[in-house]
Amino acid sequence: VPIRLILSDTEAVHFWWSRVVPYHSSERKFLDYWGHDTGDLRFLWRALEPGMTFLDVGANLGVYSLVAAQKLAGNGRVIAFEPGPREFRRLQLHFHWNNLRAPEARIERLALGARCGEEKFFEVANDGDTSRNGLRAPRSRDGVREIATRVMTLDRYAAKRALDRIDIIKLDVEGGEMDVLRGASATLLRHRPILLCEVLDQATAPWGYLARDIVSALIGFGYRWFDVNRDGALTSHVAQCDYPAIRN
Repeated sequence: VPIRLILSDTEAVHFWWSRVVPYHSSERKFLDYWGHDTGDLRFLWRALEPGMTFLDVGANLGVYSLVAAQKLAGNGRVIAFEPGPREFRRLQLHFHWNNLRAPEARIERLALGARCGEEKFFEVANDGDTSRNGLRAPRSRDGVREIATRVMTLDRYAAKRALDRIDIIKLDVEGGEMDVLRGASATLLRHRPILLCEVLDQATAPWGYLARDIVSALIGFGYRWFDVNRDGALTSHVAQCDYPAIRN
């Protein structure tokens, strides 16, 4: 289906998308299903500039990658990381339909983490909440299957690909955020990328830590935190004890 996503009073992006949720209705708007991403996508659109490199870590079906690729329009680079084979195939389809090709756009069937190697990946069944796929089984009643997947640190990946700049990272890996950050210390210190990061207790619980630890870790790297409003504007974030809502 063709999607028109309004990002400001004067700007919109158009891309091809596939109906993927069992409860889809043609009468509902695209962002009825991706509503908590509205402000984030508008912020991303504003923040991206020609020549930038955008990393979509935990790309899922690729909406952030598609928006970023349109803003960069071939003058920059988009790299999407998605270890789940089912979502990876759908991501490939969306890149193909929207004419995103290497070297400006790349998909990696790869999980980023604290070390390089192979780990179990838990894929939620089609009738469950498939956004909860990850390197830990989600705490839900949804059925899951275990799949082996490659894991690499971001520092190692950046060196392997000789990335000379990393400007913005969207990080949403269902609780694996701390592991990704542990494997990205050199990248954070060298490139100082903007991070659009999920902080959610429900996601971090299976990993055995609190979502507020992500906030503390990045403050330790000299980062400041902001909340993203629905229009894409930023307001200073006040650190919380608990993070029960789905927010980046």
